[in-house]
Amino acid sequence: MKPTACFVLCAAALYVAPSAVAAQDASRGAALLVDARRALGGEEKLRAIRALDVRGDFKRAAGQMSLEGELQVRLETPDKLRRDEDLSLPGGGPAVIRTEVLNGSTVWDDISGGGGAFVARFGRGDRGGGDGGGAAGGARGGRAAIDPVQLEEAQRRARQIELSRFMLVWLLAVDGDASWIATAESPDGKADVIEITAANRPATRLFLDQTTHMPLMITWQGAAPQLIARARGGRGFQSGDGPPPDAQQPRGQQATLQMTLGNYKTVNGVKLPHLITRGVNDLTIEEWTIDSYRVNPSFKSDVFTK
Repeated sequence: MKPTACFVLCAAALYVAPSAVAAQDASRGAALLVDARRALGGEEKLRAIRALDVRGDFKRAAGQMSLEGELQVRLETPDKLRRDEDLSLPGGGPAVIRTEVLNGSTVWDDISGGGGAFVARFGRGDRGGGDGGGAAGGARGGRAAIDPVQLEEAQRRARQIELSRFMLVWLLAVDGDASWIATAESPDGKADVIEITAANRPATRLFLDQTTHMPLMITWQGAAPQLIARARGGRGFQSGDGPPPDAQQPRGQQATLQMTLGNYKTVNGVKLPHLITRGVNDLTIEEWTIDSYRVNPSFKSDVFTK
């Protein structure tokens, strides 16, 4: 995949100007969510899904280059999430297998392969958190070491937020208060915008096609994610899991993060997106092509344990 070909959000992305935000309307938001769940297959079928096994391929911007690999996400309600990435490093090096897990109140990570290299991901765009995948290296570059307890709490918080987003985009499960706030427009049509708020979490905006009521996108505010890949000796050979240098935000500045949804197909009576992109400030940095969904699989007992 050429970085310039797929790392730009498509023209169908929808935006809401601050002046367009109207008074929040909780009753309209609730009604629209009912319509959206009906469009996906119905409230009963969505509520019956207690677990998902999602597999596909991903492509991710890494500075001026890209990383590619295979992705598997397994989730089980109410509080279990496992994400595995088998990615190829630039230059055709050995693959790196990276695992991130939330199991109730427990979090853990694992990285293997790479022929002496590691890949550390910093932050998924949640202020005060991040997934912590690379935070253990906080003492590098002269920075003070991070308290392990604080690191674990940051990891747990970030994974809980990520699980809630997956539950929202795949099952329209809303964790918090939901209110209609505006109508957004794009060259392809209009969307109703629902803002979802929950304690200690960034507000999330859900965009629903005004005609079909299908979910199109979610957005939230946070720090832009970054990725650094290094040799174990410390020499960096790739950086920037995000926009090219001229598009990056100054350190610490808030950014708008997006997850867009498309190519819906029916699986077990429920419509699920088979193309997902993740972006920062209208620039796509990651693309998932989903090959398969397994609905309510029986996971092995050790899937979420280390």
